[in-house]
Amino acid sequence: MQLASTWEFVGWQGQGAAAQEPSEPSWNGRAVELDAPASVAHESDDVALASAWDFMQPWQPPADGNDAAMALLAAASASLETPTEGPAVSADQLLSVLDRVGTQALVGKLLLAYSAGRFRRAFLLGESFGLARVGRAWGAGSESPQVAALSVDLESPSLFASALSSGAPRVFSTPDCPQDETIFTALCEPASHLLVAPLRVRGRPVAFFVAEHGPAPVAPEMLAEVTRVAEKVTATYGRLQQHERAG
Repeated sequence: MQLASTWEFVGWQGQGAAAQEPSEPSWNGRAVELDAPASVAHESDDVALASAWDFMQPWQPPADGNDAAMALLAAASASLETPTEGPAVSADQLLSVLDRVGTQALVGKLLLAYSAGRFRRAFLLGESFGLARVGRAWGAGSESPQVAALSVDLESPSLFASALSSGAPRVFSTPDCPQDETIFTALCEPASHLLVAPLRVRGRPVAFFVAEHGPAPVAPEMLAEVTRVAEKVTATYGRLQQHERAG
């Protein structure tokens, strides 16, 4: 017995006879020309197909927040060398740059630059093991031995503890306890007002922004502006710390 070919089963038409094996299939009508142009316009076509590149927008690198921060620092420095009317760095400029700044060091420098033209002196104190010490300072006399030696115990009564308990920036005009006397002696002149803004991250204090305003009372608008700045700085500190942990 001779086995039938595969084509005899495939081509069977039910007539009792095997179908003829088909001729070699022709691919001429269905071939894909890979080397042909991406689009071929017929004479009757009005619009040719666009290249994929036409839909792709040129990539633009993101704006560097550190570069913008350095520009603000340069403006503040220039205003000190050539005094101008009013602050060199506006609150809106500072708030915008803080969204993109990439280091905690720049945050501190920007706070001091913001102080130029608004306050006599400004200080940024960092918290470590329950003590607050000056880390950065700006203004005449900000590098005095009293400033360098200042250490505030946050578990004892002080204007820093009062600001922490209030949860918002506060203005202090006179010392109320021994630690306050040390703070006033180190950070301001007699009869000046001290504006203190605590900076928290996840509920714990990480720093204090302290500005000597001078003998004139602090306007409510200024206090509201510093409150906005402190809230933004707090959010920026939290973002940077989260980024460091993720990295």
